[in-house]
Amino acid sequence: MLLTLLGRLHAALRLVVGLCFAVLLAAVLLQVVSRLMLPRPPVWTEELSRFALLFCAGFGIGLALRSGQLVGVDLVTMLLPRRAKAMVDIASCIVMAGFGLLLLQPAWSFVDIGSLQTSPALQWNMFWVHLAVLIAPAALVLAAAERMLRVLAGLSPDVT
Repeated sequence: MLLTLLGRLHAALRLVVGLCFAVLLAAVLLQVVSRLMLPRPPVWTEELSRFALLFCAGFGIGLALRSGQLVGVDLVTMLLPRRAKAMVDIASCIVMAGFGLLLLQPAWSFVDIGSLQTSPALQWNMFWVHLAVLIAPAALVLAAAERMLRVLAGLSPDVT
């Protein structure tokens, strides 16, 4: 039940990452084309592409951990017996979730500071942009919890 709910959440995250990437791609394409063809290219495209990249990373970190594509060194764990490998994976999930939980409060402070700022070109309240910094550790915690539940259930920890 919980794994199904987390799976649906990650499907939504995958969609959001795709949308952020599409915005990033469109902004960069517009930036390049407008610099070549317009006398005064729009200044907001660089800012929008930067914000879209932040959200790609914020939403994508949980997906990368979930699918086993987050950078890691598994040379030693590949040689371990199955049970020992599961124990190392659980310990790793606990450390990652703990790290994510540790980052939540400072991330919220950073987001809160953003509410006092406005982006120069787009005039967006930076609260919404800084939210990516809070989303990243939250997504990491959720993905680590799901990965640990999958290992405890005897399932493959990596989900595509």
